Amino acid sequence: MKEAIEFHLEGMREDGDEMPTVFKADYELVYRFDTESLLRHYNGIFTNAALERLTGINQRQLQRYATGISKPREEQARKIESALHHLGKELLAVEL
Repeated sequence: MKEAIEFHLEGMREDGDEMPTVFKADYELVYRFDTESLLRHYNGIFTNAALERLTGINQRQLQRYATGISKPREEQARKIESALHHLGKELLAVEL
C-alpha cells in the first residue's frame, strides 16, 4: 500500500499537481480491520483454538465473528485486540 501511495505521489509531483496536506510531511499508515476481516485475514495463521487460548473467547463465538453471523460487542473486540497486541509484544522480545 505504501509503495502504491509513493508511486501516486511521485506522479503528482511530476505532473505538478497540488499535494494533499497530509502527504507534505512525514505520515504513517494505520491499518484498521473490523473483527470479521481480521479473523478471516489471519485464518490460516491462527486457529480458533489458539485464539480462544489467547482471548478467553469461546471458539464457536470466534467463528461467528469470523463469518459475520454476529458482531462482537466493544468489550469482546477489545479483548481480541488486546490479546493480539500482547502476543505481538512477546514476539518482538524473541531473539534467535
